[in-house]
This record gives sequence, structure tokens and C-alpha cells, in this order.
Amino acid sequence: MGPGDNKPENKGFTVNDRRFWLKEDADLENIPDQPTSSKPTYVEELEARLAEKEKTLREYIQAHKSSVADMDETRARLERELDRRLDLERARLVQPFVEVLDNLTRLHAAAGASPEIAQGVDLVVKQLADELKKIGLEPIETRNCRFDPQVMEALMTAEVTPEQDGLVIDEVRPGYRLKDQVVRPAGVRVGVARKG
Repeated sequence: MGPGDNKPENKGFTVNDRRFWLKEDADLENIPDQPTSSKPTYVEELEARLAEKEKTLREYIQAHKSSVADMDETRARLERELDRRLDLERARLVQPFVEVLDNLTRLHAAAGASPEIAQGVDLVVKQLADELKKIGLEPIETRNCRFDPQVMEALMTAEVTPEQDGLVIDEVRPGYRLKDQVVRPAGVRVGVARKG
């Protein structure tokens, strides 16, 4: 090629000017306010697929959070049920020892003539009562209380004034509870007002 040739050199690529307003036959009156997307169509397709995948991912995350919450709720319910069953089993297990404690207390009262025996029995009663208390066994309070059939058993009645009607007069047999579970109701004498 000589110096007089006006042909541009081809360097392996071409440039296409897409600026339509620079063309001589451009209609400058109808130029859109917003420029049209200059992205190739495959990029738009990729963006649409990405948006769809992000939506699916958000749905999966929400479903996962929901299942984790359900699992936590189920775990808490099972733990409450297990605690309730353990309390019932502890109460069932402790019940025979309550009878032993009562018998030892009676023995202590009967051994009053011999101070050494009474002292030994007293120590055994105290030790057993302390061990049962560590497990959670508590005596049911009955003195100067209204009769409560949920935790007390009326073994006897006594005539009293109208003000003392329904009150516990005396405890015949101690009652015990383990947390909210009654192991043995307290046997009590209940005051009943005179009629007439």
C-alpha cells in the first residue's frame, strides 16, 4: 500500500459506531429519554436466572428457619414431658421411704424410756429426712390451714365453732410432696361446725 491509498488498515477488529444521533439521517425529535439497555441479551438472561436462583435460595432459607423453629419447639416439649415423667417416677420411688420415715418416727416416740436408743433412732430419722429433702421431698403444711382435698385426707372430724369450720385441727399422719406431685396426702382431723 502506498502513501496515496486512503483505505484504512485492518488490524484484526472493526469499530461500529452506534451513536445514532450522530448519523446524518437521525430523527432528533424522537430521541428516548431513557437510554436503551446496552447489555447483550445473554447477560440479561443470566441476570434473570440469577434473580430466580436468589428467590429460590430465599425460599430454602425461610423453610430451613421454619424447620429449625419447629425442631426447637419439639425439643422443648419433649424436655418438659421428660421432666414431668421424671418427677412422677421420683415420687413413686420415694413413697416407700416415706413409710420407713414414719415407722422410724413412731419407734423414736416408743423408745423414750431408753435415751441411747432414742438418740440413735433420732439420728437415723434426721439422716433419712435430710436425704429425702435433697431429692426434693417436702412435708405438706397443714397446721392452721383450710382443708385442701388435693393434698390432704380427712381421717377424722371434730366439732368446732363456726369460725373454725373447715380448718385442720390436727395432723394425724404427715403428708409429703415432691415438687408439684403429691407423694402421700396428709391425714388430718378437720373441724366441722355444730349444726343448729
